Amino acid sequence: MQRVQVELLPVAPYNFDQALTYLRTSPSAVLENISEDGTYCRAVTINGSDMLISIRSTGTVEVPHLTLEIYGRQVNSVATAHVAQLVRRIFSLDEDLALFKASCSQDLVFRNLLERFYGLRPVLIADPYESLLWAIIGQQINVAFAYKLKLALVNLCGQRLCVGNREYPILPRVQDVAALDKQMLRACQFSSQKATYLISLSRAVESGRLNLEALRTLPYDEAMATLTGFKGVGRWTAEYVLMRGLGAPDIIPAADLGLRAIIGRAYGLGRTASEVEVRSLAEAWSNWRGWASFYWWLELQLEKCMETHGFINSSNI
Repeated sequence: MQRVQVELLPVAPYNFDQALTYLRTSPSAVLENISEDGTYCRAVTINGSDMLISIRSTGTVEVPHLTLEIYGRQVNSVATAHVAQLVRRIFSLDEDLALFKASCSQDLVFRNLLERFYGLRPVLIADPYESLLWAIIGQQINVAFAYKLKLALVNLCGQRLCVGNREYPILPRVQDVAALDKQMLRACQFSSQKATYLISLSRAVESGRLNLEALRTLPYDEAMATLTGFKGVGRWTAEYVLMRGLGAPDIIPAADLGLRAIIGRAYGLGRTASEVEVRSLAEAWSNWRGWASFYWWLELQLEKCMETHGFINSSNI
């Protein structure tokens, strides 16, 4: 097993601890491992080779510095560059917060989040295909059950990478999900419809009929039309994939029940906001609605953690 170390310099300010807090509390963070000392670990597949990436902060918010370690059997210069680029994309290391803050701080309610989450940037889901899987699984069920189903899928057809004395789960390969028998998913408590969608969409990705990477360069309307043209992908699912999987900064999944709940409370509605109300309020974050959604999701996750545990630290989130 080879080990390569890379030093990464994010654009300042950058708060890696806040990013880890998001992952600790997120129902989408199924494959990530966050240790108590603040080290992020995750197994990824690069050009057909499985590798473990480990990241820790060795700087400050104002002078950020991350140390990336890569473990694998074929960690050559090409793979190292690919992993470094992937990490920079996942953690938005090259993005500048200045325009986001200037644009959104006019909203006095949202300004409070900007101040509390100083230095936070969106954390993307590592693979757009992963974001599609998680979105389909999360449709119309609570986050606890969605998390259980995500783990079930990983255990059903995902691989494991052994580094040292630990095993790390790997995202199931598209061809392995595409080859599943629906009854195998049904046995893991997936609904018949959800199992059908997961398999059919995986087959579309495998065949190239659905090219997720190609969506990066398309205008919003075209990207949405492409995604929603596949059975099982509605507006919320498409917006989630574009925001979390592809990093679109101005797309808000406004139908999301969690977003509607936290925004309804924050803006004093006394109830869950409607999708229309969320989209109307989100005009104040124009050009950055995806980033703002990320901040609201972290606020929601911290609220839930407080309700469950009464306090927040690395051991109870």
